[in-house]
Amino acid sequence: MPADRPHDVSDLTTDQLVRAKRDLQISLALAFPGSPVRAPILAEMTAIDAELAQRPASISGPLPAVPCGLPARYVSP
Repeated sequence: MPADRPHDVSDLTTDQLVRAKRDLQISLALAFPGSPVRAPILAEMTAIDAELAQRPASISGPLPAVPCGLPARYVSP
């Protein structure tokens, strides 16, 4: 995606945004310093952060933790 193209993430649910950001963080960690792929990853992460910041706290607030400290959706039942 070109850097000048808008990153519209408003149609995604909060869970989808959180998962996408986590996946992007992993991709960024694996990208070599100076790699051209870093720019679109960072742009998408910025769009996700902006979208999450605009949502009400009840929608984008922290997830409840289970005893192991992970958010409930990351733990198998």
